[in-house]
Amino acid sequence: MVLETMTELRTIGLGDVLADRYELTSELALGGLGAVYVARDRVTGDEVAVKVLHAEHLSNDTMRRRLRREGAALKALDHPAIVRLLELGVDESGLVYLVTDYVEGETLAERLERGPLSLGEADRLLSALSGGIGAAHAHGILHGDLKPANVLWGDPPRLVDFGASKILGLDRLTATGEISGTPAYMAPEVFTGKSEVDERIDVYGLGVLLYEALSGAPPFRDGHVGKLLMKIDAGDCLPLDAIVEVPAPVASVVMHAMHRRADERPLSVGALLEAWRGAREP
Repeated sequence: MVLETMTELRTIGLGDVLADRYELTSELALGGLGAVYVARDRVTGDEVAVKVLHAEHLSNDTMRRRLRREGAALKALDHPAIVRLLELGVDESGLVYLVTDYVEGETLAERLERGPLSLGEADRLLSALSGGIGAAHAHGILHGDLKPANVLWGDPPRLVDFGASKILGLDRLTATGEISGTPAYMAPEVFTGKSEVDERIDVYGLGVLLYEALSGAPPFRDGHVGKLLMKIDAGDCLPLDAIVEVPAPVASVVMHAMHRRADERPLSVGALLEAWRGAREP
């Protein structure tokens, strides 16, 4: 496998074999960065999940170096709340791919279709995810795309897609002014550049995730992306306890995590969890 050179790029689909090893057997999802497949590992015989990224994301030497450097860091992550990364690389034709354990079950997005979480379920969600995110931050890795579709609702809840945006340098606007990622879940500094992008984008992301998990809907909604981003930058959403019956201290913790200014949020996911537990005490 060669990271420093690019050959003619190709597309890939069901029945194809990626990197002479992973036979794509079914499609799981399509997203902004690429497609996700279930595949059979021809070496081990195991089922794995393979995310194939759009070819344009590996367009220059800087991105290829980032892929190699941060891929090694991601593979070092070992936490029960993070779906394990098995391999990250580029095949002989130039396709970028990430291979993870294949974990069956519904996503948090699918779970929320049946209604919001209880406070007890939210306890379990935050406890697990803050532990996984904290472990990743200790390795210098951000998630950057915390949303219900990237959480497997199991025991424990587990994060997928860890670091894909960060690896590929997609934590800000692209050169064309388009946003890579999921706008409704982005911290304002990601697209405004008003402050440094650091661990506090995941504090914000957890706040948004909790808001949606408890209320059943994301805090910021608008069919027009530009207007949506303006609302996020202004912090223009209803307080959580104005739309769902939750204790005021719990709502305060969630809204604090979602503060439009990074320097007004909890400093870490650990600090957020501590504040949440304090709010949940009888």
